Amino acid sequence: MSPVQRLTLFACLLAPPASAQVVFPVSFDASASGLTSTERANITSHVQEAGKRWVQAIGIAASRSIEIEVRIADVPTANATSATTGFVANVGGRDMYEQGAAFELRTGTDPNGATADAYVTFGLAYLRNELWFDPAPAVRTEPVPVNRTDALSVALHELGHVFVYNGWADLTTGQPPATYWSTFDRWMQPGAPTVFIGATAVRSWGTAPDVTTGNNKHWGNATALAGLPPVPMRVLPSVEWINGAPTPLPACQLPESIDAPPSADATGPRGGSLIDQLMNGVVFYRGTRYDITPLDRATLIDTGVIPDRVFANGFDP
Repeated sequence: MSPVQRLTLFACLLAPPASAQVVFPVSFDASASGLTSTERANITSHVQEAGKRWVQAIGIAASRSIEIEVRIADVPTANATSATTGFVANVGGRDMYEQGAAFELRTGTDPNGATADAYVTFGLAYLRNELWFDPAPAVRTEPVPVNRTDALSVALHELGHVFVYNGWADLTTGQPPATYWSTFDRWMQPGAPTVFIGATAVRSWGTAPDVTTGNNKHWGNATALAGLPPVPMRVLPSVEWINGAPTPLPACQLPESIDAPPSADATGPRGGSLIDQLMNGVVFYRGTRYDITPLDRATLIDTGVIPDRVFANGFDP
C-alpha cells in the first residue's frame, strides 16, 4: 500500500459515519404540466425546506424517504394530505390511525409502498398571483413583500396536515366517527367551540386551545375579532377505505390571505393568539412569516409523532 493509500484509509477510518436523514423527493403530476421550470424549482425547494423543518421539530434521526406529489387544481389557496394512514391501536373503543407520512417517519414502514406518500395541491392563480417564493428559503432573511403571502409559511402549514393535523371528526361539531378516529381527533372535545385536550398542548397553551369551527384541523376562531374573513363551511365526503384502513379526507383548505394589520410586528406573528399560529384556520397575513410553534411541538407529542407517548402496544391508551 502506497503512502497516499495509507493516508486515505486512515482519513476514512477517522471520518464520522454519514448521518441518517429524511429526504423529500418532489414530483409533479399531469395537472402541473403547465408550470414553468422556475415554478417547479421554487415549489420543490420550499416543500423540501418545510419538510426539513418539520423533521427537525419531530427529531427523527433515521433514513426515510417521504415522496410528495404536487398537483394543480381549481382551489382558492392550497391544501395537502397524506396519501394513506397507518393503524396504531384501539383506543377508547375506536381504532386509531395516524397520517401515513407520520407513520412512515416513526416506524420506517411505508404504508402505501412505492406510490407518493403525500399530495400538495395549489390553486394556479394563488400560486402565481399571491405566493412569494423566498430566494433563500433555508435562510429566511429576505423581507416578505407586504402584498404577498410567504410560500415557505404555506408549505410548512400544508406539511402540518400531512404529518398530524387531519382526521375524520365532523368539521362543525368535532364528533368523531363511532368506530375509528385519527390521533388528532382523539383529543378533540366536541363543543361550541370544539377544543383540543391533549395534555401537552394544554400545558403549552395554558388552556385547551380551540379548533376552527368548520375547518377543525386548525387552530382558532375569529368570532371576537373584526375584519377577518369568515371561515367557509365544508361538507365532508364519504371516507374511502383501502386495504382495511380509512384514507385521509381531502385536505383542509389553507385560510385565505389578507393584508397584515398596521400594528402587526413586521417580523411575523409571536404566537400570542391562536390566529397567529402557523396552523390557524382563519387567516394568513401577507408580508408575514410563520413557523412551527411550541403548540405544534406539543401537538406532535400528544399525537405520538414525537415518540414520548409511544409504548410497546403503539400508544399510551
